[in-house]
Amino acid sequence: MHFFKSFLTGFITILFVSACHADPDLISLFPLDHYDQTISTWIKPTDSNYDQPLLDASLQKKRLDDFYAHYFGSSSPWNAEYINQILHVGAPNNIKSIEQTILANFNNQDKPADQLGYGENFHPYGENWIKSISDNINLAALDNLTYQPSNRGIAIDNSHARVLPTDDVHFYSYKLAGQGYPFDNLQMSSLWAGTPVYILTATQDHAWFLVATPDYIGWVKSSSIARATTQFIETWASAAKKQLAAMTHTQTSMLDDKGIFRFSAYVGSVFPAEKTQTGITASIPISNSEGYAERRYTTLLPNQAVLMPAAATPHNFATIMSTLINRPYGWGNMYFYNDCSAELKSLFTPFGIWIPRHSSNQVNAGRMVDMTSFPPEQRLSYLMENGHKFFTIIYIGGHVVMYLGNYPNPNESDHKLMAMTYQNLWGLSPSPAIRRAVIGESVLFPMLLRYPEDTSLMSLASKKYFQVAYLDEMPNSKLMQLEAIDLKALMYPEN
Repeated sequence: MHFFKSFLTGFITILFVSACHADPDLISLFPLDHYDQTISTWIKPTDSNYDQPLLDASLQKKRLDDFYAHYFGSSSPWNAEYINQILHVGAPNNIKSIEQTILANFNNQDKPADQLGYGENFHPYGENWIKSISDNINLAALDNLTYQPSNRGIAIDNSHARVLPTDDVHFYSYKLAGQGYPFDNLQMSSLWAGTPVYILTATQDHAWFLVATPDYIGWVKSSSIARATTQFIETWASAAKKQLAAMTHTQTSMLDDKGIFRFSAYVGSVFPAEKTQTGITASIPISNSEGYAERRYTTLLPNQAVLMPAAATPHNFATIMSTLINRPYGWGNMYFYNDCSAELKSLFTPFGIWIPRHSSNQVNAGRMVDMTSFPPEQRLSYLMENGHKFFTIIYIGGHVVMYLGNYPNPNESDHKLMAMTYQNLWGLSPSPAIRRAVIGESVLFPMLLRYPEDTSLMSLASKKYFQVAYLDEMPNSKLMQLEAIDLKALMYPEN
């Protein structure tokens, strides 16, 4: 599922009493015993195309150019024209109006029971909670924002991006299936170290910055950001244009040239780099005593990072998947784990492929075929007949998966072919969705019409949407080049 939930519509009203544990009837564990998680079982080193690039070189170059544009070019937070577009969106779609709407949405006053927000102590929030957040934002500061070059910055550490400037969690009732922990409605995404940002405003207490990133607009801890001078930006962007490196081993310790630990780097992070005899020398940002970014260097081993773009071979996909598979599901990158859309975004990064952060937008990154109007059997047939291994993603409504190919089903006597996928999946549910069978990690998982472990569970092929996108083909219209910037989609996207 994508990096935070839209509010539930009011068709379910449940009265409940606070308790200290989740209702066991709402949650069970889905057994993976019959679903082999060994990557080499499905992506075999003996396959004839194991080291063969599956992406046309000219198209991969276009993808890399687009990636660079979002980080350092025309769609970058460091680009004055792009930021001015954000700053000059008119009401009621400007930053202040959307921030006010978000505050109203998180206010418990006059909300029905199924839309009440709770803290980690199972108590509903009072009005003072949202008022204190609103007062700290200083909404008046969002009037007449103007572009300031000094507000450009860079992340010097990994940070959680939040919908509002608070570490407090916001859960709906755990008695609603699919709600409660870990689904913190305020959790948006992660901001990886080394990511360019533009600081739109700061809270009254200076603890939080509202930043524009290459992917979204959210609140991050100000201590994780250093301001960037024009000289730093020119040097950093020039080095990045020459060569970027992407992490291929998640949670790699980044030590600078003096041996000082700076941060852990995750798959999805990128840094300017040069190839050396022993590996890769990458630039990393630190903050000086005045809060401005400075450049340091770190040495990375060949198994920790790759120069972009990596050849789009099954071998390289398998290598990156091996560092991600079976890691816990992280709603909105909670604890710096991935949710479904973060998993795919991270996986495609080393290949120089930029896709949006939100699952519903990711299918717009390639040519898309909408099979939503067809029954599950035809949806699956289309995927199995027309899917492109590794480069086909499927959005099913609140969730996105990657197609790996067709394989004999080892759990059926006739070994009938099945569509195998790679995905970070919270779980399966029946229809209506009154409970969850939790998987809760990144897995190799087939898309079947029914699962023998529990035939009451709904197939992923039966969900609300079935939109098939081909990332080895460019989208029908230029990726994310909209006539007007949709700030709501950047600040508070919904299903």
